[in-house]
Amino acid sequence: MATNVRCKSRTVRTAQALARGPDIQHLPAQRKRSASRLDEAEEVRRRIQHLECVITTAPAEHLARRIALRDVLPPSDEQISRKPRSQRRPMQAQARARHRSMGLLVQSVMLAVVIAGVAGWLNQRFHFLHL
Repeated sequence: MATNVRCKSRTVRTAQALARGPDIQHLPAQRKRSASRLDEAEEVRRRIQHLECVITTAPAEHLARRIALRDVLPPSDEQISRKPRSQRRPMQAQARARHRSMGLLVQSVMLAVVIAGVAGWLNQRFHFLHL
């Protein structure tokens, strides 16, 4: 984990020289490379600082957006393209549906038995089927 450690500068430079920035034209090749690395490092530091700022302001922006949208009406139903709900049902609903279908099956079997019984009784009474 990186820590914030202050390092002493190897070269002494005046404030005016620091304000001008590095003189890359007058530096030897190795110092030019180190200057480009310093520029890259400075760019990375700026990006990190920007991301830290974005991260720290995100909750406040989210809250401000919620407050701004609080008085806004939702879009009408015609504009909303609702996704079809998944066919997944809770286990209790599945059990209720299974019991209902079993009850209907038992009722239909009982109805068939009653109809067969009535037809047999009528045949025995009136002899309309000669079996």
